[in-house]
Amino acid sequence: MEAGESVVITGMVWNDGSPKLRVRRNGRASELVPLVGLTLQYATGPDAPRRCIGHKPFRQSGVAWEDCDRPPLHDGRTCDRCAASDATFASQLHHAHNRGAGELDAAVRSHLEQPNNLYLATFRDGSIKVGTSTAPRLHTRLEEQGAWVAQVVATTTDGFAVRSVEDRVTVELGLSQSVSVRRKLAGLIQPVADDALRTELSRWTTTVHALIERHGDDRVETRSTGWVSPVSTDPIWHRVHAYPLKLQSGNHDIEFLTASGRIVVIARPGSSDRFVADIRALFGIELVIAEVVPDELAVQDSLF
Repeated sequence: MEAGESVVITGMVWNDGSPKLRVRRNGRASELVPLVGLTLQYATGPDAPRRCIGHKPFRQSGVAWEDCDRPPLHDGRTCDRCAASDATFASQLHHAHNRGAGELDAAVRSHLEQPNNLYLATFRDGSIKVGTSTAPRLHTRLEEQGAWVAQVVATTTDGFAVRSVEDRVTVELGLSQSVSVRRKLAGLIQPVADDALRTELSRWTTTVHALIERHGDDRVETRSTGWVSPVSTDPIWHRVHAYPLKLQSGNHDIEFLTASGRIVVIARPGSSDRFVADIRALFGIELVIAEVVPDELAVQDSLF
């Protein structure tokens, strides 16, 4: 990023096993920029302009992301139009198995007609969630969520079947379909041992398999296929601290080293410490790149 540029980070994606930021420079069309090695020097505060981050179109449009120049909703990151598009897709997708096919948008119905996987994802704090993904997006989906280890526990004929069994796992076994970023962040700072994560994942896999066999749905077939995060072998995760400043305010001079989901590892000039933060704090804020003296880490002594 060059001094004087106006930069808006509108999202983060995982592509071919590596994290990338979706960035708009000087109001131009967004582009994907590799996160690893990216440096940012900027000053920002509560009065910094905010921009709508846009949305992912769920109908075929020939583009992967729709940029937007409308102002965001109050205290939000999207405008009313983009928020409505996201909400419509999410609602139809997650409640499709409880609706008739005629009630669904054709693009959603086509998406749900693909074979799907049911998986269990484990995070470094020990949290486990149940989730679904089409086969081509499985690894990307787990990387986006910041899973540490995971297990595909079933394959299904379509997205209707996988959401039915996903709900059954949640209702009958009490397994959540989401894990908060707060818990994911805490786990990266004070992780549960990998062996303990695998043991608990194996126990839950056996329990979910028993539930599937008990209900005998012909559309669902049990599987046991393991997955490990590609970033989990990086020694950088051995000792990281919470970034003690707010990314969305103050002066910052930072370099991004790697990521787990949307949690990024940050380095500062002249320091060997490594910090973690949720990059979403910057989404939609207009940053002016400039040489700045970064704010001091006032609580640094508490890191040791």
